[in-house]
Amino acid sequence: MTNTLPMKAKVLIGMVAVASLCALSFGVVRWQTQAWPQLLLLLAAAALSSRFKVKLPGMTSSMSGNLPVILLAVTQLGLFASLLVAVTAAIAQSYTSGGNKTKPIQFVFNACTLLNAAGLAYLAYHSQILGAHAAAHTMSLVLAATAYFLANTAPVASIIGLTEGGNPFALWHQVFLWSFPNYVIGAGLTAIASTFSTISGLTTLAALMAVLFAVYQSYKLYLGRTEQTQSQAMAKAAGR
Repeated sequence: MTNTLPMKAKVLIGMVAVASLCALSFGVVRWQTQAWPQLLLLLAAAALSSRFKVKLPGMTSSMSGNLPVILLAVTQLGLFASLLVAVTAAIAQSYTSGGNKTKPIQFVFNACTLLNAAGLAYLAYHSQILGAHAAAHTMSLVLAATAYFLANTAPVASIIGLTEGGNPFALWHQVFLWSFPNYVIGAGLTAIASTFSTISGLTTLAALMAVLFAVYQSYKLYLGRTEQTQSQAMAKAAGR
């Protein structure tokens, strides 16, 4: 598989992998004692929410609903635990059944990208660049969501451009148009959920999953109608 990849794509994958190893190493060095019930709940939520995924129109990439869970881990857990949540999300998101299975190199790239995005979001949220400002928590969350968005979407658009052709900037713009509302909703849900001191009960987790499932169904319905409209337009154009 890797022999068929362009050299630039191999370099990009290598850079993403090395960066993720650095993030994991940094997380191990800064290991913090975790609240295991809270971590286990977020791991389960990451696996479940990552299955709420839709394929972006005209692209081979997909979008899942795990952002609020990963951001909650970033705001409430240590760095290494946040990375564990991201890895769990990557595994669940990459799992496919049938003949269209995720290739190993695709899984490695996706997992490393999520690790890097979660690591940068953690650093952004805990950077304390906003000091003790009254709105520091909210602004730090916005900063973390922005860092996660850029670190997650830019490498994906770049690898698609390098392996399938096309302008990476145009592809990123297309990803931005489709996924930005999802990131805004995800950051908002994280802000609401993080008003509680910790995610300590199944009630909070169930409520979050219910909202994420509703968002997923809305996206799925809208994208399905969009693809149907595009197919009908193409059929009419071909019949002329």
